[in-house]
Amino acid sequence: MGVLGQVINKAQATIPMDRQVQGLHLFQKAKKLVLGDNQPVFVDEAIPDVDELALTEIDVSNPFLYGQGQWQPYFKRLRDEAPVHYQANSAFGPYWSVTRYDDIMTVDKDFQRFSAEPQIVIGTPPEGLDIEMFIAMDPPRHDQQRNAVQGVVAPQNLEEMEGLIRSRVQEVLDDLPVNEPFDWVDKVSIELTSRMLATLLDFPYEQRRDLVYWTDLAAASASATGGSNDMDEMYRGIADMAKSFSALWHDKAARRAAGEKPGYDLITLMQMSEDTKDLINRPMEFLGNLILLVVGGNDTTRNSMSGGVVALNQFPDQFDRLRADHGLIPKMVHEIIRWQTPLAYMRRIATQDTVLNGQFIRKGDKVVMWYASANRDERTFENPDDFIIDRQNARHHLSFGIGVHRCMGSRLAEMQLRILWEELLARFSDIEVLGEPEYLQSNFVRGYTKLMVTLAPIGQEPRARQRAAAPQPKRIESRDGWQVATTESEVDLLVVARREVAEGIVELTLADPSGAELPSWTAGAHIDLMLAPSLTRQYSLCGSASDDAWKVGVLLDPNSRGGSAHVHGKLTEGATVRVRGPRNHFPLVSSPRYQFIAGGIGITPILAMIEAAEARGAEWSLLYGGRSRASMAFLDRLESDDRVTVWPQDEKGLLDLASVLGTPQPDTLVYCCGPGALLDAVEDGCAGWPEGSLHLERFAAKKIEASEDALDSFEVECSRSGVTVTVPEGTTIFDAVEKAGVDVLGSCMEGICGTCEADVVDGTPDHRDSILSKSERERGDTIMTCVSRSLSKKLVLDL
Repeated sequence: MGVLGQVINKAQATIPMDRQVQGLHLFQKAKKLVLGDNQPVFVDEAIPDVDELALTEIDVSNPFLYGQGQWQPYFKRLRDEAPVHYQANSAFGPYWSVTRYDDIMTVDKDFQRFSAEPQIVIGTPPEGLDIEMFIAMDPPRHDQQRNAVQGVVAPQNLEEMEGLIRSRVQEVLDDLPVNEPFDWVDKVSIELTSRMLATLLDFPYEQRRDLVYWTDLAAASASATGGSNDMDEMYRGIADMAKSFSALWHDKAARRAAGEKPGYDLITLMQMSEDTKDLINRPMEFLGNLILLVVGGNDTTRNSMSGGVVALNQFPDQFDRLRADHGLIPKMVHEIIRWQTPLAYMRRIATQDTVLNGQFIRKGDKVVMWYASANRDERTFENPDDFIIDRQNARHHLSFGIGVHRCMGSRLAEMQLRILWEELLARFSDIEVLGEPEYLQSNFVRGYTKLMVTLAPIGQEPRARQRAAAPQPKRIESRDGWQVATTESEVDLLVVARREVAEGIVELTLADPSGAELPSWTAGAHIDLMLAPSLTRQYSLCGSASDDAWKVGVLLDPNSRGGSAHVHGKLTEGATVRVRGPRNHFPLVSSPRYQFIAGGIGITPILAMIEAAEARGAEWSLLYGGRSRASMAFLDRLESDDRVTVWPQDEKGLLDLASVLGTPQPDTLVYCCGPGALLDAVEDGCAGWPEGSLHLERFAAKKIEASEDALDSFEVECSRSGVTVTVPEGTTIFDAVEKAGVDVLGSCMEGICGTCEADVVDGTPDHRDSILSKSERERGDTIMTCVSRSLSKKLVLDL
């Protein structure tokens, strides 16, 4: 070591750690004043549908990918089309994404070709905080420092800790409110992990929450993981952490020197190891390893505790199985960790020019192993997005990594989760999630910041059984990238207001008679009005998504088959109507600009889309046509806006579509709703636009000619029901499976509402609906059973 290195080491060993961090903070602030702030800034904007992007544009380092529910389709596309994918222009610099299970196994096991040094996160931590930790070291240094603390999670020590863990879980659970909403993240996940961390470190118990706070800061910088930009708070927190850990080290050393019997905590184990006994003299390395151990003990367990609750609420049938057989808990623990994948990735650096799955990777390139993707790889896990508590190969997940860097605390994490669920099921019959969780801003930690729940005690019927007569809520991934909840349950609503908004058009305002909150919805959604036993009609929601009530606009059709006549004649103010939904097959995809086109009553879904576009800060314009001004609804809301072109046919003739569609506009999506003739004309007008630019919603099915490969007869297997039927010519899939006793839900029977949609497990659908986009048809993973058929002799559906 040179003289300068010796001086630096001597200074580091002499100056207290917290003073060093404070000095680094002052240096960073001064540098920022002179050179500016090079921290990236991330804004939570709607992430586009991955199908809209070229492969080179896909960037899975976006810190909002998980919170917006877009991570699954993004990673699936990379697994399918570019399993080793290069992104040249991310905020974190160029990097390779490795997304398939087998490829990640290859990288993670080969530290000679793919080094963990100097960092395991995708970006670069703030200057001065790029501290050393053994997870970001290669052998032999990695092995020496890991071995020093490995004993804390040795099997014998875990056995001794089990009783303590159980008693602390019992204390936390016994203090929880019952049948009252509370934040599971705060009351359970953070509280339990902070208690465990205090035990592992022999840290002052009353200050245990500081451990969670500090590690949240350490993993949250914008430049490293896309997190917070509050650098002052980060440096202050790390300085406090350094001061506390340094004091803890010296206190333990003094107590041991005075003859106190050594404990079995992480600090004592470091002091007793030849490789780490002087780690305090390498303060930034000491701090780095303590951060590593606390982050590892915090994030994995804490977010798996929350993730398990979320998973069992999304898959209530698995919750029923768990209640019936507590012996499934050990297997479920592996599935929770696979399904949640608390840490999304680890980064490596190529140490030489090399080839991985056909891609040439240069020496020095960043290689990111996306564990979150590997754990959903269809090539390894069957139906990977499902949560199956006794999945046979769940323990093969990569959440803990593989090879020399595999998480040393994996067994402890599994034990904590097992004990938690054993004690939960001994006390509570149900844990109900109330609304969408709030997510951490990070591309590294897949975490929750808030999860509101209620608990039902043993003896009280679980929610799933109380509502067994009603279909369970179904979660879908909307095409604009946001996770939205839809429900197929039915509810009786009151017509609280009715007004005529144009000739032959009434607007109904619907609310729950008890004042209960209605399900949330997004622009483009519709509901079913169940007007009579054999009379159900769909109407677009046209109010504001933030309203407490729902609004629909209904045109009295002179050729009505009964629906609109019933609404106009019988649904007066004070009447009650049974409603199902909402559901959305016409969602507003994220775009910087929209061209809306509405014809007549087709204005109803467009109203909510305009509101959503405004909220997103997007540009928009509307071409709105109708027979006459008197027949055009909601002109009072639109006519004064210069972005709206009103086009009454009796004054101006047919809509001038060429003026808005003649030249394709960059970064513009066209949304149109109205009569079939208008939709056909708009479809023709957009023929020269980029694929995916046009989005339509039809009131009547478009005539679709059967393909040459169409089969007159085929088999349909219902995988969940165990029923196989033959669908002959002239019979729909819907009718055939319903006649065989399979529970199916339908409405329009014309392929325009989406009620009867079913997932395709195997086979090739013959799409004849008016809902699915071209890319959705090509994927072939869903089918409208009321009109579509099969191109393969056998079609397996998830029914």
